[in-house]
Amino acid sequence: METVHAAAGEGDRDEGARALLALLQRVQSEALRALGPRDFDPKLYVDLPLAPGADRAAAEAALATVTTRGEMEAFLARYFARAGSDLVEADPPDFEAEPRGFLPRVASGEARAWALQVHALWKDLARRVAPSVAARPDRHTLLPLPGRVVVPGSRFREVYYWDSYWVVRGLLVSKMYDTAKDIVLNLVYLVEEYGFVLNGARSYYTNRSQPPLLSSMVLELYTATGDLGLVRRAFPSLLKEHSFWVSELHNVEIMDNHGRLHNLSRYQAMWNKPRPESATIDEELASKLNSTAAKEKLYHQIASAAESGWDFSSRWMRLDVL
Repeated sequence: METVHAAAGEGDRDEGARALLALLQRVQSEALRALGPRDFDPKLYVDLPLAPGADRAAAEAALATVTTRGEMEAFLARYFARAGSDLVEADPPDFEAEPRGFLPRVASGEARAWALQVHALWKDLARRVAPSVAARPDRHTLLPLPGRVVVPGSRFREVYYWDSYWVVRGLLVSKMYDTAKDIVLNLVYLVEEYGFVLNGARSYYTNRSQPPLLSSMVLELYTATGDLGLVRRAFPSLLKEHSFWVSELHNVEIMDNHGRLHNLSRYQAMWNKPRPESATIDEELASKLNSTAAKEKLYHQIASAAESGWDFSSRWMRLDVL
């Protein structure tokens, strides 16, 4: 279970990406020690791309000498670029300040003004993956994507699966059909590359998915535009994703009160270690457990809860502790 689901065509490129992630997880751990827990965000460190001209092996050697806050800050500045710098701003060409037919049933001037302010945020959240990511994937945890992306914002600098469903619905309200199509085709691309839609477009998310909403996105876009070409393009990937969710890993048989068997799909992450983006948090939580097996079970359950998209909610708490 601890092996990440393999992408098609894995090779030296993927080995380099894994080596970078291993380094960044060490950086994450050492940064917590050197900088302290106040305002510490473990995800920041696994999102860092190598700086232009920086060498991973040299960074590994230099990290071993870091002991103080000042040394850590100097180390980060020398060997890494800013988290998120491998995404570039990309004005969506189908954006209009007030699109024709926008919210036709909203008569209130105040409500329309507010809605247009929200609509204007598309320009702030639209990005493209920098060409350097595809050229040198061993220097980034960000994954290359073919089309424009819309990021959630703040510390979430990459595409997420089920967030994209709500992004697509919002784009359709804003009449931004081309951008919505890009979002969907990016997810189709991930299925083609990995066999399923990843939790998010990072190398550390290849061990789990999120609620399977790609078919719903295709339907929403087709209903709005009548784009049958998109349906044809996406259909093989929809079948592939369905196969992923009904595979032995995710399938569970349930017998009802009448003795009939029903096949259901469950969230079941392919992972039993700390989530790289939250490793220091997961490790602290698991430190209360005594055995390796108990820790691995907890790590798997945490990752599976994240796959559900409900990370985290009281729905996962035992009733006797609520």
